[in-house]
Amino acid sequence: MKIKKALITCAGFGTRFLPITKTIQKEMLPILNRPLIDYVVEDCIKAGIEDIIFVVGEHNYQVMHYYRENQRLYEYLKKFNKIQLYEQIAHLHTQANFHFVKQKDSDPYGTATPVILAKDYLVNEEAFLVLMGDDFVYQGKAEQQAGVKQASEQSMVAKMIQDYVQSGAKALLTCVEKPQEILHKYGVIKGYRDGNFNFLAEIVEKPAPGQAPSNLVNISKYILSQEIWPILAQQKINPQSGELFITDSLQILSQKHKVVVHQPQGTYLDGGYVLGWLLANLTLAKDDPEIYPVIKDFVKRNY
Repeated sequence: MKIKKALITCAGFGTRFLPITKTIQKEMLPILNRPLIDYVVEDCIKAGIEDIIFVVGEHNYQVMHYYRENQRLYEYLKKFNKIQLYEQIAHLHTQANFHFVKQKDSDPYGTATPVILAKDYLVNEEAFLVLMGDDFVYQGKAEQQAGVKQASEQSMVAKMIQDYVQSGAKALLTCVEKPQEILHKYGVIKGYRDGNFNFLAEIVEKPAPGQAPSNLVNISKYILSQEIWPILAQQKINPQSGELFITDSLQILSQKHKVVVHQPQGTYLDGGYVLGWLLANLTLAKDDPEIYPVIKDFVKRNY
């Protein structure tokens, strides 16, 4: 099976980043000199994804502009003999087929809504990816030294697809380990082993202290199949949150079909809140031979 399409959600208000997200999309905040979402797109491209569907807010245009050609910038750089700078961005709009779907403010919140809105692009696919635009798995020097392949050889998305195909499941969700003391903030996975894979039995949302069934938490990176559409068609808004969640869909799906649990190799970086964004920048900076010595010296002198 070849999975060719990925949906990336980037329609939220980014309230944990206010006031900056009043005018700048959270997914466009920089990790070093690239927007956060570009690391998600890069991973998709390395895995052979051909079509990427962005679900964006009805008033958000920054992601759209980033992945479209900028002829004005090209002419400006050409005029001032700086055309070599354009080489850094010339590939952005050609590396995949990019599509944009608007999510209205009046649409229900939640991770399932973008899937429903993008159905026309996905309904004929045997399976497709659903990713968030504000987090990614980084395979840096530490992972390479531990035996993990470089990202250019094996992306997280590629490994997701591999597990999905080999497991024979009808969906996949991605999880990472978290410390016991913060499990109450997450959806925690209760799973079971069958052969070489772990499968979903239940997702326990925000368990009480000491009641979590594992230390694996959902990070909202999925592969979904055709079996999801009848479930989404009948799914009701979650009465507790007032939102539509993919996790609710997967709970229903897992009653009839296997949902494989994938654990990525590498460092999970969540840029969806201020501290996580800062740690993502520091993590990548540590592997930059020009930036890291400067930061290290600055910290040594000032802290």
